[in-house]
Amino acid sequence: MGFSLLLSTNARGGGEAKLVWSETANLNAEFQCGRKTPAVALEIALGRVERVGAVSPLDFSHVMGVIVGFLEGRAAR
Repeated sequence: MGFSLLLSTNARGGGEAKLVWSETANLNAEFQCGRKTPAVALEIALGRVERVGAVSPLDFSHVMGVIVGFLEGRAAR
């Protein structure tokens, strides 16, 4: 899908997360929805979770877009 999430921990109990996305992810409509309209993307994901009863791989693009959009907004401040 053009993006990945890398989580790492250290011996002191801390850690970091690294998000990486490519041009392919930028072309993904669900990923862009999450970046530009996070409320809509989260409603879509929540609706699917309520219907299915679990988080689906289909929700990953929306949620990654929301996280990236949030972090980009914080970085711009």
